[in-house]
Amino acid sequence: MPRELLADQLRADRSGTALRALREIDMRAESIVEVDAQHLFRTNGIAYEAQVSIPGIGRVDFLLDGFLIVEIDGFAFHSQRADMLRDRDRNNASTVKGFAVLRYMPEHIWFNPDRVAAEIRAVLADRRQPTR
Repeated sequence: MPRELLADQLRADRSGTALRALREIDMRAESIVEVDAQHLFRTNGIAYEAQVSIPGIGRVDFLLDGFLIVEIDGFAFHSQRADMLRDRDRNNASTVKGFAVLRYMPEHIWFNPDRVAAEIRAVLADRRQPTR
């Protein structure tokens, strides 16, 4: 449903909370879990760019601080062997180009958002010190 039609319906139903939530949704999100990830980022003060095309890598779900790629791997596009191979190739290309990559499943975003936010903050805080 186009955003404008949904907004009209919500206004007709006098749903102020839903209208506020609709205004926060970045329509570039390709799944509900990406919308949930955006909410997690916003509520934790984490700046992000959504659906960013990077030469030699392709389009990534989120780019943070110009170097941290965050991918959300839902079952629909990441469950087949060919999908996994493509994900590994993109992950390796990202690392070779100097990007850090964090990959999450929907369950991470939904059931352990504090851990996700902490991991992202840790990488953003100190990207040059690998842990051994």
